[in-house]
Amino acid sequence: MYRACGLIKSDTDFTLDEAFARLKAKFPGHTVTRAADRVVVAQGNWSIMMTVLSGPDVRDETQGIADKIAGLEQAETEAYVATGRRVEASSDDPDPFMEHFNDYLLVVEVLKSFRGLLAVDPKEPGVL
Repeated sequence: MYRACGLIKSDTDFTLDEAFARLKAKFPGHTVTRAADRVVVAQGNWSIMMTVLSGPDVRDETQGIADKIAGLEQAETEAYVATGRRVEASSDDPDPFMEHFNDYLLVVEVLKSFRGLLAVDPKEPGVL
């Protein structure tokens, strides 16, 4: 139901360990766990995960997303695509009354707190 991508430049200060620490501080009443390439924030029957993706397919997908962002210079697009890495925040858990929309916005806020990371909406490519 909720999705955001973080396009990553090579000079980013983003690490999953630091994302875990920032999410843990941002969500004191939630369970925040880290395993492999993923951090999960959970409360009750709802959760949102932040996952680092990498590889040639990710590079191609990132190119497609970056190409649709208005105002993004070609050099910036190339810098985000060149790393072959992207972070995604997503939740497929139902939230019919949008009780967790603010939680989603807080996760996006954490993404935006990293230098060299551009938080975007992958459905309607635009900067968040």
